[in-house]
Amino acid sequence: MENRLCQKQSIINEAGIMCLPGSKGRPRVISILFCSLILLCITCIRLSAQGSDDALIDRAHKFFELAKNYEAALPLYQQAVDNGVMEPLVHYRLGVCYAYAPSLNQQYKGISYLEYAFSKKEGSQIPDEIHYFLGQLYHKDINIQQAILHYEKYKKTLKSDQKKELQDTNRQLEICKNALFLMNEKKGIVINSFNDINSENIEYNPLVTADESMLAFTAVREENGKLVEKIYTANRSKNGKWSQPEVIDIKTKSNVGTAGISSDGQEMLIFVGGENNSGSIYTIQKTAGGWSAPVTLGNNVNSRYLETTASVTPNGKTIYFASNRPDGYGGMDIYKCDKNPDGSWGKPQNLGPMINTPFNEDAPFIHPDSKTLFFTSNGHNTMGGTDIFKSYHMAGEWKKPENLGYPINTPTNDNYFTLTANGKTGYFSSERKGGKGGQDIYFFEMPDHEANIPLTLIKGRILAGEEEPKAVPTTIKVVDVDAHQKIDYVYNPNKETGNYLIILSPGKNYDLIIESEGYLPYTVNVHIPNQTYFYQLYQEIVLKPIKQFDVIVGQEVTVRNAFYDTGKKTETTVRQANEAMLVQNDSIDLFDMMESIIAATDTTAFNYLLDLMYKTSPIDEVDFNNLKNDKVEAAAVSYFYDETGEDDLIAKKVGNETVYTLPTFYVTEEAVKQKNKKLTTSNYDKSLLNQLHKVYFAVGESKMNTAYQEELNTVLEALKKHPEIGIEISGYASPEGNEETNRKLSNERAIEVLNYFNQRGIVRRRIKARGYGATATQKVSAEESRRVEIKLVDLNEYKGL
Repeated sequence: MENRLCQKQSIINEAGIMCLPGSKGRPRVISILFCSLILLCITCIRLSAQGSDDALIDRAHKFFELAKNYEAALPLYQQAVDNGVMEPLVHYRLGVCYAYAPSLNQQYKGISYLEYAFSKKEGSQIPDEIHYFLGQLYHKDINIQQAILHYEKYKKTLKSDQKKELQDTNRQLEICKNALFLMNEKKGIVINSFNDINSENIEYNPLVTADESMLAFTAVREENGKLVEKIYTANRSKNGKWSQPEVIDIKTKSNVGTAGISSDGQEMLIFVGGENNSGSIYTIQKTAGGWSAPVTLGNNVNSRYLETTASVTPNGKTIYFASNRPDGYGGMDIYKCDKNPDGSWGKPQNLGPMINTPFNEDAPFIHPDSKTLFFTSNGHNTMGGTDIFKSYHMAGEWKKPENLGYPINTPTNDNYFTLTANGKTGYFSSERKGGKGGQDIYFFEMPDHEANIPLTLIKGRILAGEEEPKAVPTTIKVVDVDAHQKIDYVYNPNKETGNYLIILSPGKNYDLIIESEGYLPYTVNVHIPNQTYFYQLYQEIVLKPIKQFDVIVGQEVTVRNAFYDTGKKTETTVRQANEAMLVQNDSIDLFDMMESIIAATDTTAFNYLLDLMYKTSPIDEVDFNNLKNDKVEAAAVSYFYDETGEDDLIAKKVGNETVYTLPTFYVTEEAVKQKNKKLTTSNYDKSLLNQLHKVYFAVGESKMNTAYQEELNTVLEALKKHPEIGIEISGYASPEGNEETNRKLSNERAIEVLNYFNQRGIVRRRIKARGYGATATQKVSAEESRRVEIKLVDLNEYKGL
């Protein structure tokens, strides 16, 4: 029986009964029924998972096919693939969803799924459009040959009546061939990521002031679950470091973005979004507390359509802007408006088919030379997405736009370009391979043969006051003297610092007509030589009231100019060496230049190139008082109101406006005169200077007795006969009374004598007068203490009271 039992157990075990250890000959057994239940559950789980994947795919297909909602379909397809689904159609559609993703880094993910689907295409439901999407993604991944291969394959699948698809595919092939050509002509330029600014979010449309002291840009950030566009600014310190970006608080519920900036950074053009995909351009002004409220640019610039970006010429006369209004050549076009005499913008003018195409042209930037226009376009000979182009305005027309080339442009979107006034540094935004996320901001150094723009950047400040001069409200009207006295622009220095920026063209003579609060208008002449290179002029203007006895009788204007990069130097500099290389070789780019410098182990030049972007000459660091410095010229002129008062201002016809100003101050000429000043040969009798004349006053009185007129007339005669002679008047009072009363009385007595000469034609410039209060010595008589002393002085040698 036992053996049979064992046999039975053996049979049962073979049938699937599990014997557990420790049964001691009588094993514990799980029934066949229970094991069958386990197997059934596993099968059900697998069927359930399969059903779950089918449900995911079914939902994804509905989003993909019916709603064209690729964003909603993507995670569903991705989950199915992560679960192990190998169906080629699912992989194909997942790749297509990634191709439509907003982020370039996400788009790249689609390549592997499309490649898998393509490998399984035979006998599957994969459509021929897979070639188009592979062409797109290979192109963006800079695998241009593969992109062309798939575009060609897709083109072969198209029928003759698919004209739209044929046209688009031919355009994509053309763009790919542009990319091959431009990449083969790669420029020796190093593209630098703006790491101080860029983040995993989106930063784009950088705007830089002419002196690169301030950067403004648009950033997309998430707030309360929504993506919001805001404007940020950052300032550059003396050591070249950028401050932490700060948001500009603009009172609007709409999205805002950077659109343009004035060369001095005092005015910014901004984009404010509207309804139904519209938007307009507004202006904001820098104030003591931040920025002013937005003000529209008016109906000629703005419309009920979309205006995105703008750029104003340095003289403020012309604005270039982008708009999709219906009278263009297609998509976004670039227009311009000229300023009317009343300050409003005139009728918009389309720049024409040389600039605009059936595609999109946007982000115009007119360089301070007012002749070079940069813009972005996905037309022309773009190498993919939007590229940056430039065109020159010559002989009254725009020349064929030039692609800035690779690596500035790439097969993805590169746009919103701006160039510094000296032509050396370019800033732009781009969504390119290797970026931090979305669009990022980049910068690069222009090669020397392209960077040399012969403009003069005046960076100055105006201060006023006696002891500690401070900024005062001021306007500066720039006048081209040789061009029919036409006002070019009105500048408004910063109200807190007095700082201003002015960009001028070479080979011209300019008048700066300056109106400062509390002073008569005055004119400072600036001559810009006909240079062929860029240089900077740092300028400081200090106004000081001229007082006699607490009465303002005139104003002193002191101008100090500090020149940089002007004239020829005796030593050969790195810049000159590089320019010599350019001349000898006809053309050379920065890459070749760097190779030459490294090969020559020229560490000075190497460090120069590396540090070029961060070398600045801030106005605060300029020593204007170092007159031994050949780069500094200084001169001062005094205007006395009895010679040139309000009734004596010079009327200047400037355009349609008449401007009244003090006589023009020719700084350069006056600086030479004052630096090389020689004593004027005098023919007068030197004994005149030894004569002392006295006028005595009654106790407590300041009215002069007419008996002294005869003696004073002899002094008057000498003054009229010898213009190089002046007069010094010193008033006194007797020691009786308090100090303040004595000082006042001595002043009034000195003024009485001063007026006698002034009213008889001796200008205040030649009169030096002062009241001294009580007579210091007690040894003089009472009458002697109540006196005014008059003596003649040589103005060339006079040191002052």
